[in-house]
Amino acid sequence: MTVGKTEYRYIRFPLILALLILTVSAAAQATGKPPTGIIAAPVERSPLVDNIEALGTTVANESVTVTSKITEKIVSIHFADGQKVKRGQLLVQLDDQEEQANLRSEQAILRERQSAMRRTEELFNRKVGSEADLDLAQARVSQTQSDIEAIKSRISAHRISAPFDGVVGLREVSEGALVEPDDALTTLDDLSVVKVDFNIPVVYLSQLGTGLKVKASTSAYPNRLFEGELKSISSRIDPVTRTVRARAWFDNPVQELLPGMLMQLSLQSKPRNTLVVPESAVFAVGRQHFLYVVEGEESTTASRRTVTIGTRKAGRVEIVDGVDAGDFVIVHGTLKVADGSPVKILAVDDGNLDIAKVLREAGQLEATP
Repeated sequence: MTVGKTEYRYIRFPLILALLILTVSAAAQATGKPPTGIIAAPVERSPLVDNIEALGTTVANESVTVTSKITEKIVSIHFADGQKVKRGQLLVQLDDQEEQANLRSEQAILRERQSAMRRTEELFNRKVGSEADLDLAQARVSQTQSDIEAIKSRISAHRISAPFDGVVGLREVSEGALVEPDDALTTLDDLSVVKVDFNIPVVYLSQLGTGLKVKASTSAYPNRLFEGELKSISSRIDPVTRTVRARAWFDNPVQELLPGMLMQLSLQSKPRNTLVVPESAVFAVGRQHFLYVVEGEESTTASRRTVTIGTRKAGRVEIVDGVDAGDFVIVHGTLKVADGSPVKILAVDDGNLDIAKVLREAGQLEATP
């Protein structure tokens, strides 16, 4: 689209007029006006992190569904709902009377064959028995011992024990019930630690690393923050979602977190000690950011600085370049000053300053009736 000379003139004149007004105003402030009362705050060094947000679901550190390997009747149950158990603790006893009888029978056979083997060894040592008879006696003893081991293994299948320390869930069976393989008897979870798997966009991959601190919250505990650690990152990226799977661990000593909870996660990425100023000190003109630094031997002049900002967080702005630690910046009164304006510091804001009170005492704000 072509702009005519007349249209260009109409566009140019208002811009020139605005620039003249700003120039005259700045000159008036710099030369004739008394110092403008302002409130300042120091540039401070503060620990800062970048937050990466994600959602995940909790799972137990270890989790199994307790089942039987054989079909048999339950004789006794040795746990209650929600009970803490130790590794190897008996949970369910199945009927093993038949196997116990077979074990006693085989043990009797073993004793008989061991006696026969000892007699055969004595004959062999006295040169009246053959080596073949001794080998046969020893083989019979070994076979019986193997049979006993097999019976003991079958007996152990009748004893269902906890594979690790944890908490059992609800009991799903009763004494006298006939159970079959894969029938769920109860659940067992190790809740000393809970894991949370979550997906992170691949653009954050360079900021991820094991050992990063992770904070999490859940609707089950409002206003609570749980602190954990990023333990592992998947070696593959999902080609559809372009995300990478990661896993965080959270200590759970009092077992507040249970498997299946939805967690809102915040990864504490790129921890650093950086310069920060109150957010009210920074203003933008186009794509550039500025602030006013109070300069002079008696801090009496406002100096506009171009700054490079980083992360914004909780009313503070990270300053990457443009100021130094210990500088004082204007946090209230920036609209009343210009570069080189004389200023007077009314108060230094430490984060708890009652600005309205300070301005009323300085006569810059009318008292509230």
